[in-house]
Amino acid sequence: MALRHVPRQLRSQCIWLAGQVARSTRRKGNRSIGTAATETESTILPSSTGASVGASPDSGAFKIMSGLILCRQPVVTPELTPFESAYYNYQSELQKRLMWTFPKWFYYPEGTLAERQFSAVQPVVDGKDRTEFEKPDIVFNRDRRSKQEVVLPERDVERESEESAKIYAKIVPRSRITEADKKNNFRSLERKLDRTLYLLVKKDREENAWKFPAAEVLDGETLARTAARLLHEAGGLNMNTWLVSNTPAAYHHYSYKPEDKEKYGGAKIFYLKSRIFAGTFVPQKGSGIVDYAWVTKDEIQDYVHKGYWASMANALSRQ
Repeated sequence: MALRHVPRQLRSQCIWLAGQVARSTRRKGNRSIGTAATETESTILPSSTGASVGASPDSGAFKIMSGLILCRQPVVTPELTPFESAYYNYQSELQKRLMWTFPKWFYYPEGTLAERQFSAVQPVVDGKDRTEFEKPDIVFNRDRRSKQEVVLPERDVERESEESAKIYAKIVPRSRITEADKKNNFRSLERKLDRTLYLLVKKDREENAWKFPAAEVLDGETLARTAARLLHEAGGLNMNTWLVSNTPAAYHHYSYKPEDKEKYGGAKIFYLKSRIFAGTFVPQKGSGIVDYAWVTKDEIQDYVHKGYWASMANALSRQ
């Protein structure tokens, strides 16, 4: 409608109303364009990453897999460092010097034959072995400036009962070096008792054969359920294990070779931590595992390639 057909007193109002309508139309157009762009991006993104559920596999998609970092915790305390050994020796000697005198009257009552036998074998302490500047402090046949040397009388073990002999028997700690350590048996959980051991499996291939066990996540499965299925299918049911968390502790991805890209372009593996308390790992038929080893963090580097080690190193314990 032309402005000449509008009365003069209404022309200014019509011009203002037309401007408002034009601005409103431009705003709506911008919103529709932005919405269309967002919808286009959200549609393209899943197909480019291969993470959408139910998407048809293609050479650009990645296979989603769940891996398992199965470990055996240390069984004994770690070896002491030279500094720690010196510190504990110092504390032990200090405690001996500050402790009270050996209570002979408690273990060997006065006037008994045992008391006379005990007193007969004790060294005589007179303080004469000290220099002229040292003042002896002798109490109950003990120089309290140094630790007390207590000598126990010899006993006729043959005449005593078997139970008494066991009580006085010397306690000998077991060796930290086991038969598995001596034989370098990497399949045994009895090796390296003071270190954390991790399970590595070997697949029948030439490159990157050694890895932590992993399996593809099937439809409807979570990472934890896939890890539990993987453990049974790969190592059998003769294991008592505990899944530490449902949250992945490590992540690794790789691309397939051009000749291997049938359905997927690569794989993305999310690793969960688990611990074994009892039982043994026995490779099952059909699992594709030809060998396995229980190794420490330091030893893993000799089995895997550098890229894989870089992805997994931070998830492994130093001890």
